[in-house]
Amino acid sequence: MTFWVIFKNRLKIIFSDKLFIAAVILIPLAMSLIMGYIQRREKLGYIPVAVADEDQTDVTRLLIERFSDVEGIQVTLTGRDQALKLIREESVEAAIILYEGFTKRLYEGDFTEIVEIIKSPSTVSVDLLEEIFAAEVIRLRGAEFAYDWLQDSLKAHGDLPSRQEVWAWAERYWEPEPLMTIKYSVIASKPKDISDRVTIPPFAAASLGILVLFVMLALLFGSGWVCEERSNGTLQRIASSPGALASVFAGNAAALFALGLMQVLVFALVQKLCFDVVMLSGIGAWLVLADYLICAVAISMFLASFFRTAAQLQAVAPVFSIVTGFLGGCLWNLAGIPEELMSISRLTPQGWALWAFTALYANPDDSRVVYTAAGVLLGAAVLLFLLAYRGLASKKSLSVQG
Repeated sequence: MTFWVIFKNRLKIIFSDKLFIAAVILIPLAMSLIMGYIQRREKLGYIPVAVADEDQTDVTRLLIERFSDVEGIQVTLTGRDQALKLIREESVEAAIILYEGFTKRLYEGDFTEIVEIIKSPSTVSVDLLEEIFAAEVIRLRGAEFAYDWLQDSLKAHGDLPSRQEVWAWAERYWEPEPLMTIKYSVIASKPKDISDRVTIPPFAAASLGILVLFVMLALLFGSGWVCEERSNGTLQRIASSPGALASVFAGNAAALFALGLMQVLVFALVQKLCFDVVMLSGIGAWLVLADYLICAVAISMFLASFFRTAAQLQAVAPVFSIVTGFLGGCLWNLAGIPEELMSISRLTPQGWALWAFTALYANPDDSRVVYTAAGVLLGAAVLLFLLAYRGLASKKSLSVQG
């Protein structure tokens, strides 16, 4: 049989097993929907905030208007109960509640218990929000301070300006630019070294880890044909024809690669089409992914060459996938972990793949990462393919039947 005939036949056999397809496609599909929904919030270009105005004065409305105009902040004006509900649902990063009497205390210079800020447990931006909101409050208090000072200074003259006039006068110092600005400039910089640690959003890391874990699991289950055809004597008959075993080996390996690639495409397309989340950005990330698939196929073929039955392989596959996935970082974020654990993760193909994905997430054009990860993964794949083929072609392997 030719390579293409074997390739197509193996795919037909794989897709005829409805339970297997459900396990390797539907479960990752469900996970992609969950992770895509979570990552959609993670990639927002703004910070969602709920604001409840219990004072309902012109001053609080002005404060909320100015806070809403800050670039990068999206304000939802609502009541206290709804703001707390949005926090519980993690639909906003923080809820800001302006207490009744806010304006009166602002006029008096009393800042105690006038604002309550409630943050979401998952937020990392509440400190920034507090600084921005406090700056707007201080701006208002500055205008009121100017009014108080003029009132005291001009009291003897009897011709006192109104609060609105003083506030308008004070605001001229803020427009078109504030009283003080901070300018940032890069004095010197250098690209991150390939050994530097990179931090990526936790849900993005979790999504990549789940994908890598499920791909390995699916390919290990998919290589059960080796055990079945060896136990029923099919491999022995194939090996009797010159070159036939190599064609069968290559055709089935290619079918497994296609299965893994299809699983990745389903995962990526669902996240892109449903949530506009790009999981793998740049050709470098996709090249590393292809190398990881090849390495995972080699591992599955290598392990299958040692087990007598498909049941034995399928009993070991989940354990092997979860253990190596855990060690490789599929179940935890590589950012911020001790260097010792990073070294352990590099003992697994999952670890190399996730290291490359993490680095390329920060710098998609870093070819050094691609070359390093590709070299390791392809080198391991070649070695495992050779060992797997040698194991299948050995007399001891071909003599195992029943």
